[in-house]
Amino acid sequence: MKTTTNFIKCGILAFAITVTSCSKDGDIGPIGPQGEQGIQGEQGEQGPAGEDGEALGVPGPQGEQGETGATGPAGEDGTNGEDGEDGNANVATYTYDISSESGATIPVTAPALSQEVIDNDLILGYLSKDSSIYTPIPAPIYAFGLGDNSDIAVEISLNRYWMFFYEVGTENLKSVTAGQLDELKLIVIESNSTTSGKSSKANTLSSLKSAGVDTNDYYAVMDYYGLEY
Repeated sequence: MKTTTNFIKCGILAFAITVTSCSKDGDIGPIGPQGEQGIQGEQGEQGPAGEDGEALGVPGPQGEQGETGATGPAGEDGTNGEDGEDGNANVATYTYDISSESGATIPVTAPALSQEVIDNDLILGYLSKDSSIYTPIPAPIYAFGLGDNSDIAVEISLNRYWMFFYEVGTENLKSVTAGQLDELKLIVIESNSTTSGKSSKANTLSSLKSAGVDTNDYYAVMDYYGLEY
């Protein structure tokens, strides 16, 4: 009986050793599936704000303002210029050198001859051979002073004063040569009349005649208006 009992104990012990041995040396089973993520917990309360850090640097004190520099000496006043001679605001003279011009037609560019001047103002023209004797133009006969007489006609257009030379008593153009003439003088007398056109020019011419001024005399006109020759 005792022997049977011991045999049974030995058998149980051997089974236990076998089971234990298989548990240690056997293959590891597969990892099971990951479980579902749990519900996120509530957010905790925000902590108190931290104290501000110190500034990087403390501004230094403002420096004192420098002294104002000395004022430089004032410049001397310039010398006053001499007064110009009194002129006549209503009269202007223009001189053109035509000593090198030749031909039967001589145009002179005159910017002063605007359309307003042409329409309203009195324009007097004079030709000179030696800058001392001025002959009025247009004229039935113009004496060159060289024993050669010609008729001369004048046409005034915008910015231009045209001279046309003809054989005396004919309509045949006659050329002049360079050096036969020296200067063309134009005197523009502004109209003071409230009228315009031919009436204003006629009024100006009438006023000169009433004052005893011969408009064919260049010097008489210049003297009347106090202008230099």
